[in-house]
Amino acid sequence: MTMKKGQSSLEYLMTYGWAILVILIVGVLLWQMGVLGIGKSTTSGKSGFSQIRPLDWYLKSTGELSVVLINDAGTILKLESVSAELQSGGKGICGDPTPTLPIEPFRPAQSVGIKLSNCPVTSMTGDYYRANVTISYYNPASGLPHTSVGLIWGPIE
Repeated sequence: MTMKKGQSSLEYLMTYGWAILVILIVGVLLWQMGVLGIGKSTTSGKSGFSQIRPLDWYLKSTGELSVVLINDAGTILKLESVSAELQSGGKGICGDPTPTLPIEPFRPAQSVGIKLSNCPVTSMTGDYYRANVTISYYNPASGLPHTSVGLIWGPIE
């Protein structure tokens, strides 16, 4: 029985093509879940967040977390609370924000600096930290409360 060259090459591509595709999908899934540790450098970064997001931030070795927030909602909002919990570089919740919240009106494209005190920093300057940040706000136009949640990271300053 003779096989045509086109059929054998198609069988080869199908067999190995599917295997390569499965390996690529598994690799991307592992990378996105953080298992491979790609992207865990000491450069600053963020992920998550919705209409109110961090524009800039730093964590000092004295335990002060300073975050500049920007309103990307396109409407006036009422900023009600900001909290942070350190996941690395220390463990635990940071203290009360300054200035005192709520901030109203928080206009579109406006930025505001928030300082959270008494963060439980256990690492030294230059070490890596990660913090979960939760921003609660209210939309007066719709009457609905919202929460913007995400992760910030970088070197301790």
